[in-house]
Amino acid sequence: MNLRQQLAADLARRISGSTAEIDRGHGCLMVDRKIFAFTRPDESAALKLPETRIAELIAADSEFQFLVMGKRTMREWVVVPNIAAPGNTKLLLESKAYVASLPKEERRKPAKKSSKKTAKKTAKKAIKKKATRSR
Repeated sequence: MNLRQQLAADLARRISGSTAEIDRGHGCLMVDRKIFAFTRPDESAALKLPETRIAELIAADSEFQFLVMGKRTMREWVVVPNIAAPGNTKLLLESKAYVASLPKEERRKPAKKSSKKTAKKTAKKAIKKKATRSR
């Protein structure tokens, strides 16, 4: 277990109703199988909160910032420095409550291989048809 994962496990023990899991190397805090926070390489963490609440946090404290992944700025994720500090427990609880209130997303079923084959055949037929018309 690396430091990020250990930090997540420690935070999960402080917050009742949450679990710590590992996802893509990050230590994640979850509620109802949904991620509400994950640890970062330094001692910070990213928390999911409403966009308006994040704007308030950033305006009040310049240490908070939107999470940026690659070139994308994540509107509902804020990076909180030194997440283990006692004052940040309130934000973790707020994030947990927010994510718990969100509706569960229904996952789409993956397409069957047979439907992919059918799509390829249909595309090939259309190309052949187009080629015969242009002659």
